[in-house]
Amino acid sequence: MNLTPADLKQLYYQMLRIRRVEEAIARRYAEQQMRCPTHLCIGEEAIAVGVCAHLTNQDKVFSNHRGHGHYLAKGGDLPRLLAELYGYAEGCCGGRGGSMHLTDLEAGFVASTPIVGGTVPLAAGYAWAEQMKKSGAAQGCASVARGRMPEATNVVVIFFGDGCFEEGVMHETMNFAVLKKLPLLFVCENNQYSVMTPLAERQPKRDIYKIAAAHGLNAVSGDGNRVDEVYELARIAVGNTRNGLGPQFLELHTHRWPEHCGPNEDDDLGYRRPGELAEWKLRCPLLQTRQALLDAQLSDDAALTQMETRLAEEIEQAFAWALQGTRPTVDSMRQHLYA
Repeated sequence: MNLTPADLKQLYYQMLRIRRVEEAIARRYAEQQMRCPTHLCIGEEAIAVGVCAHLTNQDKVFSNHRGHGHYLAKGGDLPRLLAELYGYAEGCCGGRGGSMHLTDLEAGFVASTPIVGGTVPLAAGYAWAEQMKKSGAAQGCASVARGRMPEATNVVVIFFGDGCFEEGVMHETMNFAVLKKLPLLFVCENNQYSVMTPLAERQPKRDIYKIAAAHGLNAVSGDGNRVDEVYELARIAVGNTRNGLGPQFLELHTHRWPEHCGPNEDDDLGYRRPGELAEWKLRCPLLQTRQALLDAQLSDDAALTQMETRLAEEIEQAFAWALQGTRPTVDSMRQHLYA
C-alpha cells in the first residue's frame, strides 16, 4: 500500500484525537451544560481519517448527524466545535445548531445536518456547481448537455450511513451523479444499525456497494476499522474522482460503540446479538493501528504516551476556551436566513 511510516503515525494520531474528543464530550455531557443531542462516532474513527487524509482545503465534505469525526478529520476547529455543543455564539454555527449542525468553510467542511439523507443531494448540487464554475456557467451547461464534462480538480465527499439506502433521494442522487459525471465521492459508513434496528430487519440481504454499482458508480467495499485499508481505497477513489472519472462509491463496514444518541453505552438493552459489541471492540481501529506501529517498531510506548499527553492538554484547553463563550443575542435570530 502507498502508506509510509509517517503516514501511519499521522493516521493513528488523528484517530486518537477524535476518540479522545468524543470521550471527553461523553464525560462532560452529564454536567447538563450541553443541551443538544449528540451522536458520537466512537469505534468509527478510521473512516473519517482514512478518507480525509487525501483531501485538500479546496475539497469539500458534507456529513450527517454523526459528524464530529468528519469535521475534525477535515481540519475543523475543535474549540469552535465544542462551543457549538454548548450553544455559544463563538460556536462554528453561532450556537444555532449544536452537535448535528456543523460547518467550517475555511477547512472545506460545508455542512452536516440530522435528516437521514438530507445532505446527499446537497453534496451533489455542490459538486455540480463546482463543475460548472470551473469551466464557466454557460460553457458548463453546454458541456453537460452534450455529455462532455470538464476535468474535475476539486472533490466533494458525502459521508452517510447504511440507513440512507432506505431513502429514495439516495438512489436519485446516485443516478444524477453518474448521469452528470460529478466529482463526487459517496462514503457509506455501514455500522449495521439504524438506531436499534439491525440491517437485516430493514433491507433485503444484499451488498450495498453492489446496488451503487448497479447505478453506474465505480463501487467497492472494505473494512472500515482498518485505517490502512480505508486509506488505500480512498486514495484510489479520490484520485479517480479528481481526474474526471466520475463519481465513486465506498462501502466501509464498521460499528458504533455508544448508544445511537447520547454519551452512554446501551448494550444492556439487548438489540445487538450477544457478544457482538465485544467482537467489534476487539477490532478497534485504534488498537489495530497502535499494535501495527509497535510491531513494526515505528513507535514505542513512551512516544505514544507523549501523544496522549499532548492531546489531553489540547482538549482541556479547547474546553476551557469554549466555556468562556457568550450566548447568542436575540438580535442575531434574523441573521443567516434565506428565502
